[in-house]
Amino acid sequence: MVEIIQISDLHYDSEFREDCFENIINYVAENKPDIVVCTGDVVHKGRVVQFRKVLEYLNRIKDITRFMAVPGNHDAKNSGLVFFEKIIGPRRSRIILKEKDAIIVGICSARDDVAYGEIGDEQLDWIGRCFDQNIEDRVIALHHHLIPIPMSGQKFTTVRDAGEILEFTNLFEIDLVLMGHRHVPHAYTISWKNSSSTTFLYSGTSTSNKVRADDSPSFNHIFLNKGDLEVYIVNSINLKKTLLLERKEHHTEFIRPRKTRIEHLLASKVWDE
Repeated sequence: MVEIIQISDLHYDSEFREDCFENIINYVAENKPDIVVCTGDVVHKGRVVQFRKVLEYLNRIKDITRFMAVPGNHDAKNSGLVFFEKIIGPRRSRIILKEKDAIIVGICSARDDVAYGEIGDEQLDWIGRCFDQNIEDRVIALHHHLIPIPMSGQKFTTVRDAGEILEFTNLFEIDLVLMGHRHVPHAYTISWKNSSSTTFLYSGTSTSNKVRADDSPSFNHIFLNKGDLEVYIVNSINLKKTLLLERKEHHTEFIRPRKTRIEHLLASKVWDE
C-alpha cells in the first residue's frame, strides 16, 4: 500500500494561513506518508521572494518524507516557472517507490501568464515512457482539471488537450489522477472496459482563505493498494478527517462534501410557478 498526502493551492503571500501550514507539517510528521504531493499554485504571483519564503515550510516536509510539486498557473505568473525550477523543483518529475510497487509522475500543465492549462505532445510522449514498465499502483499529478467539477465557478479550468490525457489514463491503466486549481475537493471514478478504474481527485486550497462557499482549507489523505483506494478530506484548521471516496473491487462509494449547484437550483423557490 502507498500512502499519499495531497496538498494544493497554497497561495503563499495571498490570504495565506501559516497556522494551516503548521498543522499540515504536524500531520505529516505524525502520519509519515510515503510521499507528499503538491498540485500547484505554491505561491500567488510567481515572485522569486515568494518561492524563497515558502521553501522554508516545504523543506520541513522534505525532512520528514519524499516530496513532489507541480507548478500551477499562479506559479507561472511573471515568468515564475524559472524560479519554480530553481527553488522548488523540476516542472515535471517521476518518483518510483520500489518498496511500495508504485509510481507517481508529476506533469506541468501551467503556461506563462495564462490561466488555462495544456500538456502538449512532448509531455504526452514523456509520460508514456514513464509508465512503460510493470508497476502496480500508478498516479499522475498535475494542476489543472481534466474534467470540470461542480461548485467551482465558470472559468475555463480544464486542460486544453484533456482528451488525450483521459485516453492516456485508460491505455496505461492509471489508478489515480491528482489535481488542484479551483479549490474544491471532489472526485470522479471512471471504470474502463479493460476492468481497470481511474479516480480523478481534486483538492481544496490547503493553506489559504481562498475557499469557495463555506468550505474550509483542506488537503487529501490517500491510501492506494493494488487498485483499491480510500481518500479522506482533512480540514487544515482542526485536522478533522472526513471520508470522501472508497473504491474497492471496482465498486466506488463517493461521499459528496456539499450539495451541487443543480440541487440548490431545484430547491429554490425562485423557479416556482
